[in-house]
Amino acid sequence: IAHSDGRVDLKSLNSFTASYQEVSELKLGELWAIPIMLRLALIENLRRLAALIAKDRINKNLADYWADQMTQTAEKDPKSLILVIADMARYGPPMESSFVAELTRRLVGKGSAFALPISWIEQRLSEKGMTSDELVHIENQKQAADQVSIANSIGSLRFLSSNNWRDFVENISTVENILRTESTHVYQSMDFRTRDEYRHMVEKLAKGSGRTESEIARMAVDMAKQGDAEQPDYSKASHVGYYLIGKGVKKLEKSADVHFSYAERIARGCWKIPLTLYSGFSFIGAAFFSGALVHQEYVNGLRHPWAIWVIEFFTLIACSQLSITLINWVTTILI
Repeated sequence: IAHSDGRVDLKSLNSFTASYQEVSELKLGELWAIPIMLRLALIENLRRLAALIAKDRINKNLADYWADQMTQTAEKDPKSLILVIADMARYGPPMESSFVAELTRRLVGKGSAFALPISWIEQRLSEKGMTSDELVHIENQKQAADQVSIANSIGSLRFLSSNNWRDFVENISTVENILRTESTHVYQSMDFRTRDEYRHMVEKLAKGSGRTESEIARMAVDMAKQGDAEQPDYSKASHVGYYLIGKGVKKLEKSADVHFSYAERIARGCWKIPLTLYSGFSFIGAAFFSGALVHQEYVNGLRHPWAIWVIEFFTLIACSQLSITLINWVTTILI
């Protein structure tokens, strides 16, 4: 953002990212974070420019104030003009380009009465090795540069909102380029969501193994080639997805020496017995609600065992609907 003065386009971004990856490979998460970080950098650039413009605006208002004071005094009482100049000198105005350019613009050519404040400004600037003409030139250049930078930043923000970042990530991703080299060419024919699911699995295995994402993707592709050679009649074994999200994933995990956290192990164990978990939690929920109702009847004075069991049976059937509805709702949220 700094080197391009707030201008971002797809061509330069692709070139920059590709050149960067020649030195250090970017992870998938980092690739997806590029548009977010660019947006933050552009907003920060606008904030910086806005702060500078606000400061210049304050200096210009100050210059206008002293120019008005001098102009009014020169019209009403020219002899008191030197007192206004003395007040300004005691105040110590900032000798910055925005102040000097505005004050000079207001005073130059207004008559010989204003020669003294202009001479005072030139004297102050000469102490710093500058002149008012130089500062006016600097101020004009700065205003033009700020205008271009703001226009570039706003245009770049529009570009970030309209660009298709899916294509950008897939075109620049090293993992994507590796997965596309599988011998069956099935991966290339899949839709974006399926390919993204494969890439997420590569990212997950890389985190658990300590290897790079490219190494995991290359191992999956090599296993697919090996599967095609060893099991030509079993077409699934020649597809890279078999080793990423299929039954061959255990083989890849073992080869990559993947270690999962306890939470991930529990989650993986739950995925192996989905029906048992679904039925079990549904029954536990129904039993809980049914037990609460029977307990209330017991508190109200019901003591006959057979009556309690009959009520328990029918309330369990009724409460199972509530329990299943809740389990379906929670399951939908989790999935």
